[in-house]
Amino acid sequence: MNKQKLRFLSIGFLLSAVLLAGFQLFYPEAFPGSTFNGEANTDSTDYQEKYESTLAELELQTQLNEASQSSVPADGAAVASSEPAEAASVTESSAVPVANAPVTFVIASGQPMSVVIDNLVSAGLITDRAVFEQYMNDRNLVTKINVGEYQLSQDMGYEVIADIITLE
Repeated sequence: MNKQKLRFLSIGFLLSAVLLAGFQLFYPEAFPGSTFNGEANTDSTDYQEKYESTLAELELQTQLNEASQSSVPADGAAVASSEPAEAASVTESSAVPVANAPVTFVIASGQPMSVVIDNLVSAGLITDRAVFEQYMNDRNLVTKINVGEYQLSQDMGYEVIADIITLE
């Protein structure tokens, strides 16, 4: 490449930088998530947390609706149907929870960790949501939660439950 071609290339880069800077100066709304001075908008919060909390609320409402609409059979067993793709159901062995009684815990496809932990708490399998979530995060087990049905009981610790639901 000769000297003249390099000069034209550098002039092209300079002109494009000036045009982009002028465009951003006069039309700052054209760049989403930025303001006039280049700082992030207050609207750009953590959308994953909002999504997971909304999904958890939806799941709880779905479970409440199913519980109010389902009938309890004569033997007293609680029945919950599992919805496709994003719903989880917890079927306990009796209507009155018995200590150390096995619980069938279902994790459906596409569920975020927050919903799985909420379901574990509502089933009475874990008592402290924050401690279990911290345990999962510390050991990088968040992305290793597997879909399926598991037989869990209240006497299992956080470590045992985490090992069972994250088996490869």
